[in-house]
Amino acid sequence: MRVNKDMRVFFALWPDSELRQSLSHAGMTIPIRRPARRVPDYNLHLTLHFIGNVYLDQLNCLRQQARQVTGPGFDLVIDIQGCFRRAQVAWLGCSELPAALLQLHRQLGLRLRQCDYRPESRVYNPHVTVARKIGAVPKPAEFSALSWRVNNFVLIESWATDNGVKYQVIDTYPLA
Repeated sequence: MRVNKDMRVFFALWPDSELRQSLSHAGMTIPIRRPARRVPDYNLHLTLHFIGNVYLDQLNCLRQQARQVTGPGFDLVIDIQGCFRRAQVAWLGCSELPAALLQLHRQLGLRLRQCDYRPESRVYNPHVTVARKIGAVPKPAEFSALSWRVNNFVLIESWATDNGVKYQVIDTYPLA
């Protein structure tokens, strides 16, 4: 039997509105066909750790542990497109990953273990999903590289609506 939990959450990098628009435009360069659908610009993000459904006491633990994460701000250059065939998603990503991003992901994952969270065992592949349910692998298109200054990470609540998934930032954690 599935137990109902209080919230569905994940940690992510959350772009500002200007960058979100630029990511959306870059994503539009990827050709897609039905039943594929583009991710709405207001939902664009780069996931650090997907937690899933949690009880409020676990949420409080996650928030407390995230506050302990330290690290420098860093720059991301979004300059490549790709897709995950199995997951049927098209994405934007970085040809070079900053060490500070990988360290943030690792440190956050270690902290979250205190809250009964187990990070995925597969290699971390940071990306911004821009389309879902792609049937065929789209041919990469050219787009101008985007610069993203990362000064914080966020905890996001996710919930399903009749019009798709909605996200809301519930906590922001600064980087030095």
